[in-house]
Amino acid sequence: MKRTKLINISIIGTLFFFTACSHNEPKVKDTPKKSKISIYNIMGISEENKENTHNVINDEPYTDTSENIEYISYKPNNFNIEKTLNKIEWIAKSFLGTPYVWGATGPSKFDCSGFTQWVYRDVGINIPRVSKDQARVGKYITYSNLRRGDMVFFDTKKHPKGKVTHVGIYLGQGNFIHASSAGKKVVIYNFNKKEFYKKRFLWGRRMTTSSSIYALN
Repeated sequence: MKRTKLINISIIGTLFFFTACSHNEPKVKDTPKKSKISIYNIMGISEENKENTHNVINDEPYTDTSENIEYISYKPNNFNIEKTLNKIEWIAKSFLGTPYVWGATGPSKFDCSGFTQWVYRDVGINIPRVSKDQARVGKYITYSNLRRGDMVFFDTKKHPKGKVTHVGIYLGQGNFIHASSAGKKVVIYNFNKKEFYKKRFLWGRRMTTSSSIYALN
């Protein structure tokens, strides 16, 4: 009986670790991360030898002071950016109407960061699992400089404190696509029509650039 209880506690603890969106779950608290365990190890994804990888945490402002957690391997960039952006948009839109379920990673249901992770992974770009960690990789982008294919981050708490709780993908012309807990599915919203999100916007992150490298683990 004691062993069964311990297993149940372990399963529940794992679910809380994968908290991704906090739009409608204000009572959920983040479980402290163990400093020596990579999120990739927990997800069952093997990592490159860290001697041959680059830390992709950006030096731009970030409100979370927790330790850097991600090392992602890089490869020379000979891909067509426009083609990659078109693929990101096409894959994202192919999931329109897919149900929102907190903690879900797809493909039949998603939470916000499970959705963004799936879309980027489908074009060969591996990003962390949860929104607050996704907000730490790639190039920091302000609202006025958003470009199609950028990730967009928000603080959707009732009393915002500037910490990431939600993520989507920018499609251009003020539109972004995301797995919405309020909409209960993957939807496209416009910043000018949904001013809540414009007011709660924090920053964007760009994973596809014209530089010589991009995340491809």
